[in-house]
Amino acid sequence: METAVSFIDPVHRNLQFLLGVGVILLMIGAALYVSRSNLYASQGNKAFNNKDTEKALLWYQKASRCKPCPDKHKIALGYLLMKSGERSQAETVFKKLVQSNNRDTRMQAQCNLATCYWLQGQKDEAVALLQEVFEQYKNTLVYGNLGYLKILHGDLEEALAINQEAYSYNNDDITIMDNLAMNYYLLDDIDKAHEIFQKLIPKSPQYAEPYYYYALTLNNRGEHEAAVEQINIALEKDISFLSPLTRDQLEQEAARLKNT
Repeated sequence: METAVSFIDPVHRNLQFLLGVGVILLMIGAALYVSRSNLYASQGNKAFNNKDTEKALLWYQKASRCKPCPDKHKIALGYLLMKSGERSQAETVFKKLVQSNNRDTRMQAQCNLATCYWLQGQKDEAVALLQEVFEQYKNTLVYGNLGYLKILHGDLEEALAINQEAYSYNNDDITIMDNLAMNYYLLDDIDKAHEIFQKLIPKSPQYAEPYYYYALTLNNRGEHEAAVEQINIALEKDISFLSPLTRDQLEQEAARLKNT
């Protein structure tokens, strides 16, 4: 009795192999196509970390044109548009995201939209929108944004209540600590401002404002040399695009402290 032998000729075997490779390549290509927005956003994030906002914006614009594009990349695009002075375009981005069914996306979009309103001079609308968000969400981002805008709006007592509550919620966040310390300083509670600044400054805040207000606090306490040291650090930092502090104001205060 003969044994049946299965036989595949070499040409057929090579064809099967090539077809298998082709399918795999197609799958990889499809995955790369779908994840293009993530690749572009990754490049944008690298550029932003290197302080190249213009290049970061270009990469996130490319990411946003991909289908699909995650909402987090659109939030980043809106932020970069704001930072670049394109506030009207940023507003359009955030208003679309405010309609999202995703709770976190909607909250982040509302917070950024409020900032956009503020930068365009719609200050009452900005505070009102953040107050509305605050009634629905209480997290570090919302506490930080509302506490800061309340200070900028001049509502220092209301701001203090929010910033104290925020500090109880998260006493390790740089923005919340900065808001509370500045709030105390502006209310002339120098000792409490100093207490918070001593906890904040070792965390090496990114922007100039904490060092600027810490320098003013130290000078108020008679610690002149320490004040000059902090104002010098402030001079080396960027100023937040939302801050009312100007480079001229910072330099003038530095000169005043050094000549005192």
